Amino acid sequence: MKKVFILHLLPLEYYPPVTNLLDIIHQRKPFTVKVYSTHNTKHRPVYNRASIPVYRSDYPAYVANPLLKIWAYLQLVIKPLWYMWRFRPDAILYYEPHSAAPAYLYKRYFRSRVKVFIHNHEYYAPEEFNEAAMGSIRFFHHLERTYLYKKAVWISQTNRQRLALFHKDYPFIPSQVLHTLANYPPESWQKHRKSRLASPRVRLLYIGALSFENTHIKSVVDFVLQHQDQMSLDIYAYNVSQEVQQFLEGQDEEVIRYFKAGVNYIDIPNIAQSFDIGLVLYNGHNLNYIYNAPNKLFEYLACGLNVWVPEELAGCRPYLNSQNRPQVLSLNYNELDSSLISTHLASLELPLMNTTYYCNQELQPLIQALS
Repeated sequence: MKKVFILHLLPLEYYPPVTNLLDIIHQRKPFTVKVYSTHNTKHRPVYNRASIPVYRSDYPAYVANPLLKIWAYLQLVIKPLWYMWRFRPDAILYYEPHSAAPAYLYKRYFRSRVKVFIHNHEYYAPEEFNEAAMGSIRFFHHLERTYLYKKAVWISQTNRQRLALFHKDYPFIPSQVLHTLANYPPESWQKHRKSRLASPRVRLLYIGALSFENTHIKSVVDFVLQHQDQMSLDIYAYNVSQEVQQFLEGQDEEVIRYFKAGVNYIDIPNIAQSFDIGLVLYNGHNLNYIYNAPNKLFEYLACGLNVWVPEELAGCRPYLNSQNRPQVLSLNYNELDSSLISTHLASLELPLMNTTYYCNQELQPLIQALS
């Protein structure tokens, strides 16, 4: 049986697309797999599957002591190399430039025959690597750009728009190596879908990170408060700026409910079935977000919710739909008005469309290639 080593040096628990992949591998066992990641510090339930060993160390950015931070960086290179040397994988799949260094060292100096697969959760414009906060990542990306991109058999972005930007940045990469791999939820989520009925209040749901700079949270809260006899908003967010947290905690809990512990990924379908509309609030502050079709878009759809997305997110435009349920509507979040309520109520009469956005099918080309 083939052996695959997965390098995901940011904590697994913050990235459902990779844990969804691991769940499928655990269920189907198409190959033997081992994983190296880091400890999560945001109290997310630790990912654990009996058939998939996950080795971990501290992620340097979460370590305050300078000496311990250096030790964390060393561990993040040496320990994955040690486990790969013992495992002798046929393929390495690594996520994001953050994970490139161990893959580079193993491919270049330990086993040149190993096949390298790369997936990017995000799109990074080349100039972003010049930012002060990207010092170590800039070096890791140098290893990618000068060596790994030329050796990889698979490089993927989450959608065609991001892939086109990426290929424009690195035109030397052969087209046959490039793929899209969208961030879809498990197919099992569809069993939680329920028929939507008109209710006294339209219930809005938001799950995800929040800041005033990068999201439309202030606009949507103001809108709901203006129509609080007809609407309510529940927010599940553990990654929130202090200013936003204080703002949300100061709201009327009958109208705006804020759950600062967030929600466990596996619990989203049970929670979502009580709501009418899922919100995407990113404001497109850079190219990565402009060409973003966020996980939550597909997770809301899988749960049968209508979805409101900001008009500036070009990555969501291929999924816009006003003719069937669940709808995906593009909004100007700076000019929300009461007609949205009647639009939602009218949508309850539309035919129900079964979504096809599930990871079980989406991940098959990658799994087959790894096998």
